[in-house]
Amino acid sequence: MEEDDFSLCVLDNARKAARAVSRHYDKLARRIGMTPGQFSVLVTIHKYADATTAELAERLSMDRTTLVRNVALVERKGLVASRLVQDGRSKQYRLSPKGEELLNKALPLWRRAQAEVKNHLGSDEFLRAIDTLKRLSEL
Repeated sequence: MEEDDFSLCVLDNARKAARAVSRHYDKLARRIGMTPGQFSVLVTIHKYADATTAELAERLSMDRTTLVRNVALVERKGLVASRLVQDGRSKQYRLSPKGEELLNKALPLWRRAQAEVKNHLGSDEFLRAIDTLKRLSEL
């Protein structure tokens, strides 16, 4: 039987990297009472105001159930407002003024986290890593 080199396992290394990156961003996001996941949801809703549940789920690469659960959390905090679309089977979302305010507080922290990751990797490797991650997300 051939020996496999599990140190080269894409799944294992991707999960380790994802946990480390999540911890890094989480450390900063927690300062203003949010999680990196909530930040991603708020940014996406801000960027695609009035997007439906299905559209947001696709943009965030989440299943609808997970997205609905995540949006419900930020909606309960008063950060997001939703309304039923005309067919009555889906919702559209937009940030509330409170959500816009929190996102504006979060952006400098996100920029700092981004800069720290870029500094850790170096500019060229940072851009290669982003490209690689985007290609992997298409699997």
